[in-house]
Amino acid sequence: MFNLTFVNLAPDARATAEGSGPVDHGQVTPEELTALLDAFAEIDPVQNMKVDPEIRIQTKRDRYIVRTGQKKLFLYDARKQSEPAYVLSAAEIIAELDGTAAARRTAAPTEMSRVLSTEPLPDESDGKAESTALPIPESAPWPWALIALTLLLSGYIVYAGFFPSDGVSHPPLVALGQAERLSEDGVLTGVYMTGSQPGQHGIVILGDGKMKLFQVNAQAAPGVVFGTYRLGRLEGKLHLATDQPGGLITVRDRDTLDYGGEAYKRIP
Repeated sequence: MFNLTFVNLAPDARATAEGSGPVDHGQVTPEELTALLDAFAEIDPVQNMKVDPEIRIQTKRDRYIVRTGQKKLFLYDARKQSEPAYVLSAAEIIAELDGTAAARRTAAPTEMSRVLSTEPLPDESDGKAESTALPIPESAPWPWALIALTLLLSGYIVYAGFFPSDGVSHPPLVALGQAERLSEDGVLTGVYMTGSQPGQHGIVILGDGKMKLFQVNAQAAPGVVFGTYRLGRLEGKLHLATDQPGGLITVRDRDTLDYGGEAYKRIP
């Protein structure tokens, strides 16, 4: 049995529950957890990026966090959240939680050592010798050092390459009045993306001057940079001045933002 806590997530794990915070989901069996994880992986990607739902899992000895993105599941050690996540299926997560995966990873080298030793081969004189089949180890996570290096390089790309500075000093924006600022803030709140394929980018306008910039990755959680913004006008056109490189974010229309030389379309 596993103890679950849902964060910003509906009880069936099929939808987000913005602002709900941590909610005790109680104990579940491995089969029930598998079903919940499969449902979680199918959650609406726009709401997922906006709300950041997660499933917290407590076993007898350890605590884990599961997040999702691009229909993948990312397993984190709750005590070592700065370390890279495992990209696993629901069944593989269960194997990590119950120790089955670790046992297989330990058993595989032992079996290999026995086969490669100088033990005599089975007697084949009767023609009925049994063949020795090596167990196929469960696909294990990448070596930590390689994952860490990959994410380090990804982080640099997100910050330095993904949103390059245009090197232009922009004139200050004309501040909006409070009523207009609140109105425009409400209209702009949402998720905008250049596309959904690995390497493409997104902007999440959270409102109240808060935003997220992210890059879609193929084998890791989206690379995310948190930032702030200030609404204003330049030559009569609405812009967002941010604390991130890449220059101003230009509001082309209600469904399109221009930033760092790319066009971002609102995701419905």
